[in-house]
Amino acid sequence: MTYTIGLIGYGRIGVDLADRVRANSEFDLAYVYVRSKKPGLPNELQLTEPEELATFPVDMAVEAATPAALETLAEPVLSVSDLLVLSGSAFADPDVEERLRTLATQSENEMYLPHAALFGIDGLADARGELESVEIEATKAPGHLDFEYAGKVSRDDIDGRTVVYDGPTRGLCARFPRNFNSHAALAMAGLGLDETTSRLIADPEAETARHVTTATGEGFELEAVRDSAIEGVTGDYTLISTWGSIRRILKADDGPQFV
Repeated sequence: MTYTIGLIGYGRIGVDLADRVRANSEFDLAYVYVRSKKPGLPNELQLTEPEELATFPVDMAVEAATPAALETLAEPVLSVSDLLVLSGSAFADPDVEERLRTLATQSENEMYLPHAALFGIDGLADARGELESVEIEATKAPGHLDFEYAGKVSRDDIDGRTVVYDGPTRGLCARFPRNFNSHAALAMAGLGLDETTSRLIADPEAETARHVTTATGEGFELEAVRDSAIEGVTGDYTLISTWGSIRRILKADDGPQFV
């Protein structure tokens, strides 16, 4: 069986996924949606108009662009295909969250949010009704954070290990939409964006991107720790886990299925 994949965005994640798809005979890259044509891609693969997405049904469309792109493109994609969302920070805007949830509910196709940079989303989803608290602590070097929407704080303000944010996950995703999409996915799988706590520590000495997720409920406490090498705003583990999520959703691997 051949699985058809469409990509939205061609940054680090999009390039990695395109390479993985084209290297695997079980997969076929149907299109790559980009804002402007990319010289490194075959011209016939490239789409640049949003309405074109509604004419290219695929087994899985993967959004690896920006929250703004997701807001615009989710509807035409879901009209013909399942959609894997990597820009979970789009849900930080309450109006956008409501619209995307409505689209996912009303569409005949599925919207998926992967754990991406983190892991443990299955544990939070399974225990959703019993959770009492969920906290996610992230530690990154300032150079791997995008401060464009961070408000008053900037990269120049970081002098030593600094707590940049500590509060509801919705607020962190709004301030750092390129960095913490995975926090949004974990929050939505558990207590929600307003009841989940995210803490961001900027540490000039940090050599990896580190995330510690802690969840509690009556009779249990869960903890997941992830350290990953990072380039730009994307950790290496995100590339690996996203490809794994795609394969798992499509049931592309034989044998027992893990849920």
